[in-house]
Amino acid sequence: MVDDELHLEEEYYSLGNDYYKLGDMDEAIEHYSKAIEIQPGHVGAFFNRGLAYARKKEFLKAIEDETKVIELNPKLPDAHYTRGLIHEYLGDYNKAAGDYQKVLDLDLNHAGAREQLDLLSKKK
Repeated sequence: MVDDELHLEEEYYSLGNDYYKLGDMDEAIEHYSKAIEIQPGHVGAFFNRGLAYARKKEFLKAIEDETKVIELNPKLPDAHYTRGLIHEYLGDYNKAAGDYQKVLDLDLNHAGAREQLDLLSKKK
């Protein structure tokens, strides 16, 4: 049974990715959520579900998922970066800057985070 559940989790995750690529965010979210139900620590499903929520402009849900990713894997720069972009879009420049700085703490060469910090300094 455990092997079947692991296989099913990855099938849901893969289907979520397929729906995401097709632009069907509702179906993508549904499948990522099913993967998370089976495996509550599925970092990829949380990360991608957060992206899908962001594409639907459900930013608070997106932040919640990216925050969960950071709890599960604090050394994943992309989660901090994505959450920073969402905070910036919402106008919370201090939180965005904190996320971008964390990205640079983890990956000094992350051009996107450095660029976003430079843009933020001009907005402030």
